[in-house]
Amino acid sequence: MRTLLTSFLVFGLTSLALAQPSKPTADEQKAIDAIVKLGGTAEIDPKLPEKGRVSAKFEAGADAALVALKKYPQIGSVDVFDASKCTDKAFAALKDLPNLRRLVLSKSNLTVARVNAIAQCVGLYELRIPNAGLTDTEMVGLKKLTLLEALDISENPQVTDKGMATVKALERLQALYLSKTGVGDKGLLELKVLDGLRTLYAGSTKITADGAEKFADDMPNLRTVRR
Repeated sequence: MRTLLTSFLVFGLTSLALAQPSKPTADEQKAIDAIVKLGGTAEIDPKLPEKGRVSAKFEAGADAALVALKKYPQIGSVDVFDASKCTDKAFAALKDLPNLRRLVLSKSNLTVARVNAIAQCVGLYELRIPNAGLTDTEMVGLKKLTLLEALDISENPQVTDKGMATVKALERLQALYLSKTGVGDKGLLELKVLDGLRTLYAGSTKITADGAEKFADDMPNLRTVRR
């Protein structure tokens, strides 16, 4: 029986493995300067694809800032550490970033409409929406993100076993973060179809030690389980 692993494993998206030169081009520098003027920080992330290497980070989100980003197709990653003040207008603007591959929206007060707006960002490889008021109902819209390799829905206690019917549709998923959700052993069984899953974080859930260990034994590529 495989030992249940608890050590941290750094997750690298396989499709983003080839690093690009870190020096920004002229257009990338314009994007970086614009992000700074909007109150954020920006840098070149060599792990992102060449067409969208600019990573933008904002401590708090505002509609005006996110809408303004659409002028800069070089942006491949957006992090908003507190998206509680973002309205539907900001979420709708995300689809105008053609090279967006990574999106982090914490405290984002998600609704069905907002999740559906995120789902229009069909090129996403990584989505992190912790502490977002997410429920099983809103989860359904995420099925459209068929390229997802990493999904973080932690700190959403209203996500339950039922929501795993959505997650199991994400066939390319490699890393899943379920900590502080309402998912239990039954929901975990739903995920057995994800044979590419390598990392699972499920601390402070209803998943039992026995359930986690059995799941690890049944998953051929799973390397890290943390609960």
